[in-house]
Amino acid sequence: MSLERRKEDKKPKRKEKLEESAFRRLNFSPLQEVKELEKKKLKEEQIVEELTEIEKDVLDIAKNILKLKRYDAEFEIESEGQLQKYPIIEKLYAKCIAKLSYKKGYSKEEIFIAIRSLEEKTWIVTNERRTKLEILTNEKLVKILNFIKENPGIHARDKRIEKELKITRTPFLKHVMTLDRFNLIRSKKIGKSLHYFLADVPDDYDQFKIIFLNSLILQILNEIFKNDTIAVSKIGETLDIYPGTILYHLNKLKDLNLVRSTKNQAGKKIFLVNIELLKIYNNFFKEPDFSKLLQGL
Repeated sequence: MSLERRKEDKKPKRKEKLEESAFRRLNFSPLQEVKELEKKKLKEEQIVEELTEIEKDVLDIAKNILKLKRYDAEFEIESEGQLQKYPIIEKLYAKCIAKLSYKKGYSKEEIFIAIRSLEEKTWIVTNERRTKLEILTNEKLVKILNFIKENPGIHARDKRIEKELKITRTPFLKHVMTLDRFNLIRSKKIGKSLHYFLADVPDDYDQFKIIFLNSLILQILNEIFKNDTIAVSKIGETLDIYPGTILYHLNKLKDLNLVRSTKNQAGKKIFLVNIELLKIYNNFFKEPDFSKLLQGL
């Protein structure tokens, strides 16, 4: 046997050994990048866990289709016949059929229902040209979302935004509009400003947030906590505020069931604080924190 022939015989064996090796790397990206990609993939899988398999497949296709700016982004589909009115969704529908019908066996009806479902759950918001998955894996948007979670009722002029998020009012407003469209947060007009809350925070306590913005309210509550038999006139004297003003604010608190009125032993009108309601309030909102006032009660 010639030397050339023997070399040819050895090559396949060497290749086979390389394939079987546990130390062989097929991806030669830096190990840190590989770990980051694996971590990101795991996070994405956890985020979309609530979706069905077909919804996940459609969402994966949608993230590229929605970026096609030549198409009109608006859509609200009720039937397959309406798809032609919305070219970008028609494109998504066609692409899903081409990629998923043969490969995964989904019917056209199943694909259509999945697209509608993703729209109703705001996983697809075409005006944003991206999916909710992209929003929830965006570092900057997640940071703002967590900031609103920690500071419910925050408004765009609050100094904490620039201090903690390192951004000014204008980009903050732009980002909260995006989060609002994906139904991740909600806004509520309090006075002259829009205040932001996580979408799952019940709006039952928004009015409390409004009234507690007034520092005088907190001072009044503090005086009642010090002495639950104190009369309105005495509160006014202590705070150097006209008693009529004190009574006005107490009546507002009474309307919200935060206090109730009764009479002390001298027959004078007094107000008692609804302690349980304040505890419930602090389950949703950290500020103002009533825990110190409630200690020892």
